[in-house]
Amino acid sequence: MKLQFVCYDNIDVIKSNLDSWVNKFKQPSSDWLSEELNQPLFSDTKFKEIKDFSLDMSADPKKAFLTEAENAIRVYSNLKFLTDSQASDERLWAGLCLGPFWTYVQYRWGIDQKCTVSAVKDHFFFGQKAGRRSLTRNALSRLWWIGRLTYDEKRKDPWELTKFICESSDYIMHALERNTSNNPAIIRPFLSAIIDVRKSGREINTDQFGLLAKYLNLLGGIYILDCLPEERIYEKIHAKALEISTPSSPKQEVPSTEVQ
Repeated sequence: MKLQFVCYDNIDVIKSNLDSWVNKFKQPSSDWLSEELNQPLFSDTKFKEIKDFSLDMSADPKKAFLTEAENAIRVYSNLKFLTDSQASDERLWAGLCLGPFWTYVQYRWGIDQKCTVSAVKDHFFFGQKAGRRSLTRNALSRLWWIGRLTYDEKRKDPWELTKFICESSDYIMHALERNTSNNPAIIRPFLSAIIDVRKSGREINTDQFGLLAKYLNLLGGIYILDCLPEERIYEKIHAKALEISTPSSPKQEVPSTEVQ
């Protein structure tokens, strides 16, 4: 697979014409874009070709969120060499979304069924004013950043945190779209504490998870979290999680995640 990008000029032209082009994003490929632009859509990056990989689209389209963890693992495993700066570049992710993973974006976000200008901007490009939100709304950068912030090679299962946060789209929103969410050394102990409290027989629902994310943000106003040892972050989140969580009912199964 050759990594290619879409230059800003092409991105600007596409976005400015979305009102009239939006329904064409339901088509089976992006070949029509080169014709509309009257020039090549893609440009080569400096990276050498990488091993081809595909994304999981095995779940019912209405439950496409169930593929999130597996696909985060695949994207981050194959593109782990990217720096944080490179992985924040809209041109790279637009190239992947409009190129080899066009069908995946349609599948995951229902573009082939209901196609809106805002959905195309968010999931093929960067459509949010807030930088972190753009990173977690674009279909491919979302998967890379989930992997980047949750992969932990020190754990028995390095992807345990990845699988946990992908149980709910709310978890991803609460944990990864905040200013405190750009450092794995902050996210890892945050998620680890919640997992351990859950394993101890306590229930933490999505609302409580959101409260814990707000608490982490509050801690960021008191401490320089990037300089705080992971153990301290873990201890503070663990104590707060114990305080706000409730005992799990022995007869109650963990609720199935919502589909988004």
